[in-house]
Amino acid sequence: MAPPRRPRPNISLWRRFRWWLRHLESPLELRASFRRLKQHNKHPLLTLLRMFIPYPSWYFNVPGPFSLGALIEDDQNGTGIIQHLFEDLHNLRAIPIWRMRDTPLRSIYRLYALFLADKYTLMGYETEYFFYRSGWKLQHIPDPKDADPLRYAVIACIVEELHQAINWRLSLGLRRSGEHVYRETDEHSWPPYVAEELPEWTRKVAPIDKDLLRRSVPPEKLDTDGNLVLEENGLSPILPGPKHASRSCLTGLPDVSTPLRVVLPDIM
Repeated sequence: MAPPRRPRPNISLWRRFRWWLRHLESPLELRASFRRLKQHNKHPLLTLLRMFIPYPSWYFNVPGPFSLGALIEDDQNGTGIIQHLFEDLHNLRAIPIWRMRDTPLRSIYRLYALFLADKYTLMGYETEYFFYRSGWKLQHIPDPKDADPLRYAVIACIVEELHQAINWRLSLGLRRSGEHVYRETDEHSWPPYVAEELPEWTRKVAPIDKDLLRRSVPPEKLDTDGNLVLEENGLSPILPGPKHASRSCLTGLPDVSTPLRVVLPDIM
């Protein structure tokens, strides 16, 4: 005699739909995005919904932009520029819809703000984020045509140094796609790579005007030659190299290429 069959549970269509909805996943990662926004937003759902509204355009505007003097004196004056820009940026970078609307030029301006505000650790995080945005090719960064000649010159220098840092990473086997190329032993040669090119507009940016610089930043931040000193006893001038020597009138830095060249361990 066959054993009695267990009765099938009576699961309604509504319960099935609720189970499906609860386990639904999408490339937008809406649940994870909502949980991240809850950490620093009073109205996380409204904040998330606003990210889907393409106003004034689909891509977010460049932050600020802020003058050199405002960023240099941000901590001293308590204006909170850096705190406002970066307090929740770590969470935002992990939200797909925000990443879709972010742009390489916005990232460059964030690097500019961190550079002038002497936030080198955060510069490393921002550079890491830029490096792994594989669709952000340096040669395609548009000309910001910044109305402030001082800011324009520093932006151009940062793009040029980022170009050097990215190619340095590529030469070590790091890949912007995350598919790194490893050497089996130290005797093996470094893997070949396709170097990234600079955008043409960086070569046309005028040098920094020292008279304008003198009128725009605190006098205690200038040395006797009129160079901007961001850190006393700094180890190297800003962005050394022939490609932007004409714009190099900022000095006293702890090797600015270091935060731009953060490398993942165990790749060499």
